[in-house]
Amino acid sequence: MATQTFRQALAAGALLVLSLSAVPAWAQDNSSTTAPAPATPGTPDPKLVVAKLNGTDITRQDIIDSASGLDPQIRNNIDQFFPQLLDRFIFLKLVAEKGRADGLDKDPDVVKLVDENVRQIEDNAIRQVFFNKMIKDKVTDEAVDARFNELKSKFDEDLKKTPPEREIAASHILVKTEEEAKAIIADLEKGADFGKLAEEKSIDPSAKSNKGALGWFTKGAMVKEFEDAAFALKNGETSKAPVKSQFGYHVIRVTGDRNKALPTFNKTKDEVRLDLVEELREQVAKDLKDASKLEVIDPNGGVKQAQ
Repeated sequence: MATQTFRQALAAGALLVLSLSAVPAWAQDNSSTTAPAPATPGTPDPKLVVAKLNGTDITRQDIIDSASGLDPQIRNNIDQFFPQLLDRFIFLKLVAEKGRADGLDKDPDVVKLVDENVRQIEDNAIRQVFFNKMIKDKVTDEAVDARFNELKSKFDEDLKKTPPEREIAASHILVKTEEEAKAIIADLEKGADFGKLAEEKSIDPSAKSNKGALGWFTKGAMVKEFEDAAFALKNGETSKAPVKSQFGYHVIRVTGDRNKALPTFNKTKDEVRLDLVEELREQVAKDLKDASKLEVIDPNGGVKQAQ
């Protein structure tokens, strides 16, 4: 079963890692030169030698690295597919050794492919070092602190201008007719339990579990008719008359009244640093484009102005 799944994953194009243009997927070696990851407790040591090929050790890490570009189903179940991965790794090494012995390392097609991929590797390395140097020079701790303090000061100033906002908690009993609502109000005035009546009579489905409680809300959260009536009540008061809305007739009781808590400044310095890095990337992209001769061709073949 594992062999069948392995073959299916490879057949789906999971071997395309190095993307060596004309090179078949099965003839690629996905192994990397990255340092082995530390062993997780309970798993074999990545440095464990699992085979010897023509006098050269093959480690568990070699096999793990060779699967780095394969289907996630394979990467996440290394041990399940380990025999197939080992066999594949050995095959790829033997093919490369045989081709090298036949002088294919000097074949023009091989040289061209190597040059193209070396250039890609070099481009990636240059980009990485370029941005690392740029970030080190521009996104300093001092720059992060300055932006953080600027944002914090603006937040505090805006907060001072924010007026307090009233927030209430309320419960309701929703019925279909005004007569039903009036009868419920009469029962409440006689001392009936609001939550129990909500469970028994409210057509709001949630009343069976929350006894009509709606939680805390500010103006703008409810339909206007309900909101106007609710905010006209004081804490502990119940509406003296049914409140009609598009849903039916409400009997409302306010159960809490307070000023809504003011927001807090929750931006972290790590987030600020990421923002600065992204701003730097966008600025570098703009500067480089502005300094280049760029024509963007649209899908219809016309030239459109660079963005």
